[in-house]
Amino acid sequence: MKRVVLLSTLSAVILAALFAGCASTPSNQAMLTYESKPEGAMIYEGKTALGVAPVTRTYLFPENAKAVETPEVTAVWPSGAKATYWTNLPIHSDLQATIERPANAPGLEQDLANAQKIVEAKNREHSLEKQSLAHDIAHDSGTCRAAQQSGSLTAARDCY
Repeated sequence: MKRVVLLSTLSAVILAALFAGCASTPSNQAMLTYESKPEGAMIYEGKTALGVAPVTRTYLFPENAKAVETPEVTAVWPSGAKATYWTNLPIHSDLQATIERPANAPGLEQDLANAQKIVEAKNREHSLEKQSLAHDIAHDSGTCRAAQQSGSLTAARDCY
């Protein structure tokens, strides 16, 4: 009987600690992901470079605020074309904003060629991740485990 009470008490303490950990996570924040169209713009907040879009920022809110005005960000494409963006961001949101290149800015061909390179690089990365996952799945399969245990060289080779 003492064991059941001890386990119940221990479970309650663990659950309370877990919920306390969740409560300590800041609830006064929101996220905004800046994307660019075409892809490949460098995102700046003031004079600080945040990186090449997409860039995700987390904004903290003052206490009791329902929304916050984001700082103005500027997207700069390789051609030098620029566009700025800001918004009122609701608390607890996780939004996406696409900053579009000005249509009348010169150098569109340069920016489109840069965007194509970025898309191709992402596709290559995705393909490599997919191949790696397929390899991991094959390596962890029952067939491969059996081949490894039996020392079958042909089957083992197929698993790597």
